[in-house]
Amino acid sequence: MKPHPYGPAYRPLLALSGLFALGAVLTLVPNPNASWPNILGYSSLCTFAPGATFGCAMLAAITCTVRARLARRWTAPAALPIVAIAALAIGLGVSTVAWAGVKADYTEAVSGASALTE
Repeated sequence: MKPHPYGPAYRPLLALSGLFALGAVLTLVPNPNASWPNILGYSSLCTFAPGATFGCAMLAAITCTVRARLARRWTAPAALPIVAIAALAIGLGVSTVAWAGVKADYTEAVSGASALTE
């Protein structure tokens, strides 16, 4: 197999970035069989959306930045990827706080563990 011009780490990092990006998209796919709706108001494949979406997108951005910096030896300004990752992290934090407030409405009065002991 012919060596890649960007180095041996390029393809694995590209695959990892792709998996994280696919995960971000899949978290938003509608799923009528979900146990409860996400905070966006519909039942999706991941009930933790959009928090999980921001998390997966942040991981994709990090691996993409690492790939660009290490494997390709990218020389663009460092501020752009840092700002993008920081924005995704803020989005993750805000959506997690919103998720916790909304999901508090779905708690049971009696948990399954205490129901078994009665």
